[in-house]
Amino acid sequence: MDKNLENEKFMSKAIGLAKVALSKGEVPIGAIVVSPDGNIIGRGSNRIEARGCQLEHAEARAVKSACKKVGGWRLDGCSLYVTLEPCVMCFGLIGLSRIKNIYFGAKSPIFGVGLTSDSAGQIYHNGLSISGGLKAKECADILKSFFRKAREKRRL
Repeated sequence: MDKNLENEKFMSKAIGLAKVALSKGEVPIGAIVVSPDGNIIGRGSNRIEARGCQLEHAEARAVKSACKKVGGWRLDGCSLYVTLEPCVMCFGLIGLSRIKNIYFGAKSPIFGVGLTSDSAGQIYHNGLSISGGLKAKECADILKSFFRKAREKRRL
């Protein structure tokens, strides 16, 4: 399969998880971890509101799920697909977990770590590869819709 089509397929899976979070009243962010051989080994969607803790970010839940699946904390050669640019906490987790590639959809101007290929090299020396903007409009539209509705509720 063409790498671009494969990346789009995996981001579509992450978007599906974002929609699950949305249906539960959570900020709609979804993430998946893909093994080097192309299998989804971890899934996560935001559960911060339900669990009352910031450790329940989609990325953290996907990494935890993948670690359970592989039986350890090293996710060497794996890729993470997430609908929103990771925050500093999640970026640290991704690097410490030895994930090789990050693919994200929408930029996060407020809480995002400001990811570029150059910035990753300054922080981690494990060859971390970063690609942003994958299905960015679709990812951003889900988030914008959520926050627009949240603002409307506050006005009532």
